[in-house]
Amino acid sequence: MNIRRITTRGPVATLLLVLLLTACGEFYDFNTSSPVTAGEMSLKRQVVTMVVGDHYAIPVDFSPEELSNNAVFWLSEDDAIATFENDTLVALSEGLTRAFAFTTIDRLRDTCWVYVMPAIYMAPGNYPYDMVIYASVDVHGTRLTTDNAQPYIIAAFVGDELRGIGQMKRRAGIDYMEMRVWSPFTGGDEVRLRCYYRGQARAELFPDVFTFDGEMHGELTHLYPLVLGDDAEEYEPDVEPVDDNPIIELPDTTVVEIYD
Repeated sequence: MNIRRITTRGPVATLLLVLLLTACGEFYDFNTSSPVTAGEMSLKRQVVTMVVGDHYAIPVDFSPEELSNNAVFWLSEDDAIATFENDTLVALSEGLTRAFAFTTIDRLRDTCWVYVMPAIYMAPGNYPYDMVIYASVDVHGTRLTTDNAQPYIIAAFVGDELRGIGQMKRRAGIDYMEMRVWSPFTGGDEVRLRCYYRGQARAELFPDVFTFDGEMHGELTHLYPLVLGDDAEEYEPDVEPVDDNPIIELPDTTVVEIYD
């Protein structure tokens, strides 16, 4: 008998995990507070950053490697924010939740935070004042062009408020990004740019800090260089410390599919 899927249909209210599965005369008891086998399973990401509507399969490591034959099951602490379709995490609405991974055979487990940003779109003219940045963009050694920039979203924020979205353009054979930043004030806002990469479900901060001034920065013949290097700072939301062995209680509406 193999358990193929376990999903929840509502937010998890407590930090207690008791999973009891009974089928075909066999009884399964999984509780993260009980002893585990020698070895460990760890999620490669402690914080997963996503945009509403995106999908991401969280990578898992096993030590020793032979434990990788364990089937991994997934739960979301709040399915209204992010849920699992088989092994793939799907971002549904803005918010912060946690993903839980566990195995029933060797009783391995781990958890990570899932931060879902709102869908990144912005109607021009929300604020009356704007500043424009014309830039060349390099992300970890890849120069972005109109041909390869689709997986990336580069956006301007003041604090956590979205103020602009970069548009890749080509003129006179030159690829560049046009970032129009909006503000309710004529000057003074501190603007930071984030690069969100869908393929890795992560957001990184460009080192550049702009002060909103209503002016133009860079031009077609002298683009402003935006560079994300290997030492780029990852953008992560503020999260509260949690128990190293978090457990959750499955709500009554848990769906369990079992196959012989």
